[in-house]
Amino acid sequence: MPRGYVWGVYVADDFRARFAKLVDADDFQQFERGWTSNAVDTLEVFPQQSRPRKVYGTSATTGRKGSAVIASTSAALWNGSVREFRIMANDGTADVITVTRRVGERLRRGHL
Repeated sequence: MPRGYVWGVYVADDFRARFAKLVDADDFQQFERGWTSNAVDTLEVFPQQSRPRKVYGTSATTGRKGSAVIASTSAALWNGSVREFRIMANDGTADVITVTRRVGERLRRGHL
């Protein structure tokens, strides 16, 4: 898998806003998280002091806990059609995490 960060498109819950967000390149490659790179260079950066939507879970084999930022409400991990995702440990091993809960986004926008 690739290393480093890439820019991905984050779609707000109301679908009215799209933002550019830095994403771990390994996470970007996992289709179930919903990341795309379409027209990312024309988007506003994800607002500071905002919290993206996430799923949380636990590995059935190791007990390791993990979380994943989800790019869109239509992503497979968010809508429940996929219930597992991979995380990379510090030692380079991968672990499969089963989703146990979802937490919605909190967007803070500047004053106009």
